[in-house]
Amino acid sequence: MKTEAAIIGAGPAGLITAEVISSKGYTTTVFEEHRMVGVPDHCAGIISVEGFDRLGIPLDDRFYLNTIVGGRLYSANGTCLEIRDRKPRAHIIDRGKFDVYLADVAVDSGVDLRSTTRVKDIVFTKKGVVGVKTEDYDVRSDALINAEGPGGRLMARAGYSTGQEGIFNGFNVDLSGVDVEPDMVEVWFNDEASKGFFTWVAPLGGDRVRVGLASQIGDGHVALKKFIEKRFNVKVPPIRAGRVCTGGPVRRTAYPGMLLVGDVAGQVKPTTAGGVVIGGLCSILAGESASLFIEEGKQTSLDWYEKEWRRLYGHELSTMLTLRRLLNGMGDERINRMFRAFNEEGMGPRIASLIEDGDMDMQADIIRRAFMDPVLLGVMAKVVGRVLLGEVMSFF
Repeated sequence: MKTEAAIIGAGPAGLITAEVISSKGYTTTVFEEHRMVGVPDHCAGIISVEGFDRLGIPLDDRFYLNTIVGGRLYSANGTCLEIRDRKPRAHIIDRGKFDVYLADVAVDSGVDLRSTTRVKDIVFTKKGVVGVKTEDYDVRSDALINAEGPGGRLMARAGYSTGQEGIFNGFNVDLSGVDVEPDMVEVWFNDEASKGFFTWVAPLGGDRVRVGLASQIGDGHVALKKFIEKRFNVKVPPIRAGRVCTGGPVRRTAYPGMLLVGDVAGQVKPTTAGGVVIGGLCSILAGESASLFIEEGKQTSLDWYEKEWRRLYGHELSTMLTLRRLLNGMGDERINRMFRAFNEEGMGPRIASLIEDGDMDMQADIIRRAFMDPVLLGVMAKVVGRVLLGEVMSFF
């Protein structure tokens, strides 16, 4: 078959890109390996209030679940640092239904969405990428958008390594019949359970929560079950599994005839592994770049996409990656001491003030301001050591 734009993957990145291209009048086909869009759902589903505005997506009852104003951070020994805002900071959504919503929008714009269609190969030639091979037929395309998800399996199969780092196993499950504060998330730092990341509890409304973690260790599902049994003392339903990205952008996202978007491009916040907003914004740019590429008969380069998304969001992601590396190098004992010191020095209001003025998606400014704050720096220097802190400070 022939299509002007082929998209691998019907996650948010692929669907947003597809809708942009199709709305400009080009034949656009999305290939999704699963039978249903949005399945399996292994995302926390926490999207900033600003994120919906940035993406131009209305908050819809078809996927909206709850709104949060803050969170409680717990160190391994149970020391709690509470951060509460005076206004809504994020919405919790049903990610599966959110993806279905995006799919409906894409199809309404003219996108040909083909589920249960697994792409097995990307077709590279000396002139560039010319299409894909599915398990049943070959596809020729003018532009290919690779939104396959973390790891770049298809890239590796074709002999191209994306160099992606920081891919962890992620696990989550929905619980009911539990009691939590309805507008506050919980974040637990504990290397035994979630080394290199954290465990989280997101209230879904009523007596329901979604609980999950990501970890460098292989048996994260066992760690999640132990956490739930200790935290909530309830029977644990079947746990969902997936992968999350914390290693920042890959080396290259634009190839002759092909663009990488979303998780496979590392367009994900290293601090939280949230990729819907920044990945979605990059997908809009990918759609614009691919549309121009098709319009001008491949006479223009796709490199504009690479330059533009890195110009707009590269510094944000690299700053978040610096913070992620600092956290990964601290360990449980230092985080215990840091939380205790923050509480003893009454740092709660100071941190809350920083976060209140901050941006959940574009975090570079708040991170920079935190590391420029002399009082916070004084406390952190005592806890993490001047050498480690100095390495981070050199970034700014």
